[in-house]
Amino acid sequence: MNFNMIILISFVFVIIPALIKRFELESKIDARIQKVFDINFIFETAFGKVPKYQYNFYISLALGVVFTYLSLNSDTILSSLFYLFSLLFFAYLAHLNSDDLLDTFSNKIITLLAFYVFYNVLTSSISYFLIDTDWTIIFKNRRYILLGPYFINSQTGDEVWRFWPPLYALLFLVCSGYGTLRENKYKFLIPYAIFSIIFIFALTYDADYYSTKFEEDISNRGYDATSSLIVLTGALVFGLVSYLVTHHYCLKLEDFQVNYWQNILVYLSFAGFLGTLLILDPPGESGVRPSAWGGFVLNLIFAFGSLFIGFGIGVALAFGRRSTLPIFSFPSVAIIELVRAGPLVAWLFFAQFMFPDLMTPIWDADFASRIILVFSFFFGCYLAEILRGGLQSVPHGQYEAATALGLSPTQIKLQIELPQAIRITLPAIVSQMIAMLKDTSLVYFFGITDAFKVAQDIPNQRDFIGQDFDALIFIGMMFWVLSFYLSQISRRIEMSLGLIKEGGGELT
Repeated sequence: MNFNMIILISFVFVIIPALIKRFELESKIDARIQKVFDINFIFETAFGKVPKYQYNFYISLALGVVFTYLSLNSDTILSSLFYLFSLLFFAYLAHLNSDDLLDTFSNKIITLLAFYVFYNVLTSSISYFLIDTDWTIIFKNRRYILLGPYFINSQTGDEVWRFWPPLYALLFLVCSGYGTLRENKYKFLIPYAIFSIIFIFALTYDADYYSTKFEEDISNRGYDATSSLIVLTGALVFGLVSYLVTHHYCLKLEDFQVNYWQNILVYLSFAGFLGTLLILDPPGESGVRPSAWGGFVLNLIFAFGSLFIGFGIGVALAFGRRSTLPIFSFPSVAIIELVRAGPLVAWLFFAQFMFPDLMTPIWDADFASRIILVFSFFFGCYLAEILRGGLQSVPHGQYEAATALGLSPTQIKLQIELPQAIRITLPAIVSQMIAMLKDTSLVYFFGITDAFKVAQDIPNQRDFIGQDFDALIFIGMMFWVLSFYLSQISRRIEMSLGLIKEGGGELT
């Protein structure tokens, strides 16, 4: 977008109205001139009154992005037309938020400059992701990125079935969890349909590209997706049915009953994680050893395991540090300060090279167990300090009231103090969870074939030499999408607790 256009718009719709108001012309003339140059008046004349429906914002934003893409991807006279349409829809976005964005002179200037930056970032991103970059390197190695080298090997590729039961369990837990929210069904069904389409497209997309290795056009898929498509479709349908049944059932329940089923889902999540580990590597010689795990799934295993175990460690250390008994407080303080004193990479180095020598007579732990244990303690120690701050903010009068009701100290801590501490510190807890998810990529430095190690390996293939940046960008986007999803879940929980809107916390 030309910067001169921003200057012209600023002069016509911001500077001139300010000068008119400054020199205070005759009232009738002043009112007429101000209407000509008042951007809010022009928007209202063109678009009408600002609607109160939120979907107008998302539809306008989507259409603005679509027409921006069409303007960049077209070399004909239609490019200018699409460009004007994109500006029109972004102008409509400004109209929808005119009360906040265009109410004062300074806000108008800031809005125009912000739009200039946003539009340039948007056009650059669309050009890179959708027009200029060839993503064949990703489609060709989609299974490699997701599962690692062992599960795509011609001799061991039949072991991929081990990931299907965990996928069914994951969709059941997630969809059932959404069903317990008892919201409008379409708030879940529309995003779920979009997710399903993207998932199926990523699995089945097939296109030929010229291979310099084989000197001919070959498929960028390289595998028969029919059987996988059948199983994946079954998993998506299973998740949909789980949501519909749970949603229908929970609409008839009281709040305390819904909370009970939500707690059941939490316990099932932990059981599902343990079941995933047993399916991948059951006792005996029939499984896949942890050293053969890889890809983005390995990062997820590390992250989920660390969050499950680390949360328990964090709660125990938080209460232990606040204990008046030295037998609990001293070890808790020592563990927290010791773990936080060293960087995570140092503790991973300890787990990878020194831990086996120390624990072999007692516990012959595989590398995955050692890594998860280190991540769990690291996350748990930081979580303990976050929860300790939340526990300190709980009024002591609630402890006295719970004691008067006959609750035991354990019940008071777990049912009175801990829920309030989590509620207060929820944003910090989710931030630490997201940080732990991204920290799982540090195992790359030890030669473990996680997603970032795969992103370093695939550009060494003969057909994709020199595409290092594209592979890293894609892996980074995968982590960003998951982190963004976690932040949105946190936001929805905060909204349900009344922590988003002003005054909601006190009312709750």
